[in-house]
Parts: sequence; structure tokens; C-alpha cells
Amino acid sequence: MLKTAELADGLLGTTLQWEDVQKIAEESAGHNLKIGEKKTIKPLAEGVGLQSLLGIAEIDWEVEGDDKAPYPNKFALKIGSPVALLQALEAQAAKLPPDVAANISDEFISFLPPCHNSENYFYKYIQSLPKLDILPDFYFGNQIELEKDGNYSKGCIAIELVEDIKTLSPLENFSDDQMLQVLDALAKLQVQFINLSEDKRREAPHQGLSGLYSPFKDWFLQLNNGLMALFPDPEMQKLTETFATTLPEIITADELDLVPCKLGMKKVFVHGDLWSANIMWNQEGHLKKLIDFQMIHFGLAATDLARVMNTCLSPEERHANKEKYLKHYFDCLTKHCKEDDHPVPFDLEQLTTTYNLAYPRVSAYLLPALTAVLEKVVSMPNIPAKPMVIGSFISKVKGIYSDIIATHESRPEI
Repeated sequence: MLKTAELADGLLGTTLQWEDVQKIAEESAGHNLKIGEKKTIKPLAEGVGLQSLLGIAEIDWEVEGDDKAPYPNKFALKIGSPVALLQALEAQAAKLPPDVAANISDEFISFLPPCHNSENYFYKYIQSLPKLDILPDFYFGNQIELEKDGNYSKGCIAIELVEDIKTLSPLENFSDDQMLQVLDALAKLQVQFINLSEDKRREAPHQGLSGLYSPFKDWFLQLNNGLMALFPDPEMQKLTETFATTLPEIITADELDLVPCKLGMKKVFVHGDLWSANIMWNQEGHLKKLIDFQMIHFGLAATDLARVMNTCLSPEERHANKEKYLKHYFDCLTKHCKEDDHPVPFDLEQLTTTYNLAYPRVSAYLLPALTAVLEKVVSMPNIPAKPMVIGSFISKVKGIYSDIIATHESRPEI
């Protein structure tokens, strides 16, 4: 295992030290900047992004002369590290052969640099545009690089600490108004990237859906499916059995990356991990910020739409409102494109076709995350509401399994 993937004595148990943060901040600021005697960091959330750890940093900056420090004294510091991911995998490791568990860990550890660098790529580009109120402010950050010894360099990203907000649990469902807000925010963000040149798009660490999910080989999805099949629910066991025979026939990520060209669509910015944990709300229920841009790429808008509707709606709500939400998203995208004098990258028919085409593959990639959530739900304390919570979440998972199979069987021809 890489040294930089192990628990260490640095910030939040990583190898990153305060002197590393100072160097990164100083290079980003472009002038002398020091971290003073007062410096603290405490965890903000557990396993944010799974390829990072997030903390609240408080620092007294020291600047030469009368210059004002370019960064606030209090901010959120996101440290590139797979420590949280390895802790999440521990729950599954006991169920797997040791060599398989080790291979999975190594595969995901190597996934860290492109994930961290994707977020850095995102913020560096957005920083060059007029401020977008649905995003936290970016202060400083750096790229992570693989080194000659097989380890990677240290990295962090400092962003605005957004306070007095809340995120919903993946066990909860969004209201209709919340879903409409999310779709509008996504369209608003995507318009910022519509005119980004092909050269700049090729600089993105994840190249397309296939580049993003390169560690998620079908053998890994089948392995995860086997873990889900252990859950003592006859319907779940039947669905996992059908899924196992269906997966080899499902459209691949490589094939989906070719769809925009085949249909005459323009690829758009894709968040890649749009679900409840990455959507912040204020206390009045208004969308405040979108966060966590480790899985961004350019491809099909349907990727984000399938992910957010799968995770933030019940199967019944998703079925009843799919067409409504696709049209609302498309109308928002059209509106924001016209406001910025950009061409609309596709029409509603193309959006609907690609949603139905991409849904089985995109949803299959989501299943390992749902397995991890289920592990946490099952290990909850035995409170009176626990059976209801488990039942509701299992219904959501079974609904996704069922829709993967049904949508694949009725997939559109292109």
C-alpha cells in the first residue's frame, strides 16, 4: 500500500503537515505568506468525497509589510487522502478474499490523484468567471502528482466555510420544490462550461464517463452485487440474480461516451456525484451551494439526472415525475443558455433518449455506494424507527435494481 494512503501524524490523520499548507497557500497567493503560531484544524465531516478528508481550519496568517492576508482566517480545508475510503472498505473486507480486498483498495487509492485534481481543475476555471452564488469561494489549492517511488505528492484545497446550512441524509427524499431547485442549479452551472474549448476540456483529469469509472470494472460491480445479495430479502436476492446476468449486456461507458457524437449533441459539464450529500440548503429550504467536484467530466447530462433522481427520490416519485423533471431541467438549461447567449447543446428528445439509454449503466455504477450506505443503516443503534428506515432504503435500492433491468430491456435504439 502507498505510504501516502496510510494513517499518519499529519492533519486529520493524513501525511499533510502545516508547512505543506503554507507552501501551497504561498504559491497560490504569489507572495510571501506565513502561518502564524495559532493554527487549528478539526474534522468537519466524515469521509467527504471518500478521496478526501474535510476539516475546519483556523489560521492567523502573517504577511510581510502592511499587506492584507489574501485568505480568511477560517475556512474549509479538503485534504487529498483515501483514508476515509479505506475505512469504508474495511466493513466489506471481511466478506472478501484477502487478495481481492487488497486489489480493490489499491485500485481506489490510485484513483485519488484524478479525483483531487478534478476538483482543483474545476475551481481554478470557475475562479476565472464572474462569481456564481451556488458555489463556495475558492481560496487556494494544488495538483497531486505521482512520484518516482510510486507515492503521490501532498495536496489540499481551501474553500469557503459555508455555515448555517444543512444537507439531507441519503435516507431522506427531496420535496418537489427541492428537486426543481437542484435541476435549475445544475443547468446554471453547466452553462458556465458550454463554450470551454476542446483543448481545455482535454485537460480535465477524468476523460468522459469511461475515464471516470475506469476503476469500476464489471467484475467489481458483480462482486458488490454479490454482497448486496447477502441481504436477507427474497425480492432483493431475486433482483441481484437477474442483475448478474443482465450486467454483461448493459451499454458500456465507452459506448455512452460516443453517443453525443452519434446524436449530434454537444457534451456538457457533468458533476458526476450529484446526490444529497453534495447539496447544501439554508434553514428556509432554499438551495445554498453545490459542492464536491471530484468526479466532474464532460459527457451526457443524463448522468447527473439519473444519479440525483435515483438517490433523492423514492422509486414511486421518480416514476411519476421523470418526464416533468427532464422537461424542467431542459427548460432551465434553455433559459440560462439564452441569458448568456449560448447555443442549447441538445433538444428535449435527445435528453430523454440519452436518459433512458444511460440509466442502466449510470445506475449500476451507483450501487456500490448504496451498498456502503446500507451497511451503515444496518449497523445503526436499535431505535424504534430503525426497521422503517431500513425498509424505506431497501425499497429505494430495489427500485433502482428493478429499473436498471427494465430500462435495459426497453433501451432505445440509436
